[in-house]
Amino acid sequence: MIHAAAWTSRSQQDIGTLAGFASSIAARANGHGQIIGWSVSGKNLVDSRATTHAYLSTGTQLLDLGTLGGRDSKAMDINESGQVVGVSSLPDESRHAFLYRAGRLVDLGALPGGAFSAAYAINNYGLITGAAETPTHLVHAVIWRKHRIVDLGTLPGGRRSRALALNDRGDIVGYSEAESVETHAFLYSNNRMQDLGSLGFDPVRANAINNHGQIVGASGVSQFARHAFIWQNGTMQDLNKLVSPGLPWRLEEAFDITDQGQILCLGTRSAAARDRHLILLNPIPASVASTYNPQ
Repeated sequence: MIHAAAWTSRSQQDIGTLAGFASSIAARANGHGQIIGWSVSGKNLVDSRATTHAYLSTGTQLLDLGTLGGRDSKAMDINESGQVVGVSSLPDESRHAFLYRAGRLVDLGALPGGAFSAAYAINNYGLITGAAETPTHLVHAVIWRKHRIVDLGTLPGGRRSRALALNDRGDIVGYSEAESVETHAFLYSNNRMQDLGSLGFDPVRANAINNHGQIVGASGVSQFARHAFIWQNGTMQDLNKLVSPGLPWRLEEAFDITDQGQILCLGTRSAAARDRHLILLNPIPASVASTYNPQ
């Protein structure tokens, strides 16, 4: 069995599963120790035939958030007020974004003419971002303001996009098709979608942004390899070049960044391609040659 887990500086906690479910995944946590994710009915976390239900762990109980009338749901993000967003199936098996607050699951709807939507992030002011199907059956990055959905479009030349994260200033990041059907990371700010560039190769994906505007994600560095990046002050940098010398890990992707500059990465041990671990990077004083110290 695979169980969701939470780490603190002192211990590791098994979150467990919802009653009747075999496995679970943790997606996010807030500063109050509330954790969200989903439980899976089978042992295989990627089995499309398995049932999934969103949960909220409060520390004392594991709450089943239910669905929007369909079989499945997944919780993707939680803010400091305990509001949860995610995606759920409907009775007709289509999927819609949801907001969970005050003990109730609310259908956030979709773009006119579209049958799909998903909410991936919510900030502390209630702004929600994600993706939704357009009337032409393409998926675009969207935001919800007070339950009103807005299409953010794509980078020039692109047809599809998804928004994955946002900060409390309302800056949004994700990825979009661009010219030549390449996939590039974007920053959407002041009603404009900006291409963040790359570390040399497509695809590029931005996974998180903090309240200082620092963005992390992954970019191709060759046709067969990708590296974690940080984008700040208008420049994308390879995180592998900013860590302490001699690190035996290749940082493949950065998933999140705190306002204190801590970065959560996926690393592969240089001598063993299948040895992959989560690695926490801590910023170190500017007087030291490298910028981050792995933990």
